[in-house]
Amino acid sequence: MNVLSFLSDLSFGNKPQIKVMFDGTTSKEIRICMDTGNIMQEHKAPGAITIMLLKGSVRISSNEEVTLQVGDMLYFDANVPHSLEVDEQAVIRLVLSKNDTTQRVQNLLKPL
Repeated sequence: MNVLSFLSDLSFGNKPQIKVMFDGTTSKEIRICMDTGNIMQEHKAPGAITIMLLKGSVRISSNEEVTLQVGDMLYFDANVPHSLEVDEQAVIRLVLSKNDTTQRVQNLLKPL
């Protein structure tokens, strides 16, 4: 048994920080630390994703805009366009399908 802490050793900066927390047989658990004002431009994931907000406040746009608060979670099917903007320094838990790459996510994270 391994205990993972998504809220330990947090790092924020000019560019969002990404850390693979767990790489399992069917999915990957990713932690993304984003500072206020960071944006992920509209993009699509090749597989289904789950986004859970662990700290802060973020706005996610798809067909509509929703503001996530701590503990809120969203699910997107594969190839659904969406974007994200951080209103308050945020820690995000992102679950990707095994076939998705962390490099794809890293390429979406732009500096302020």
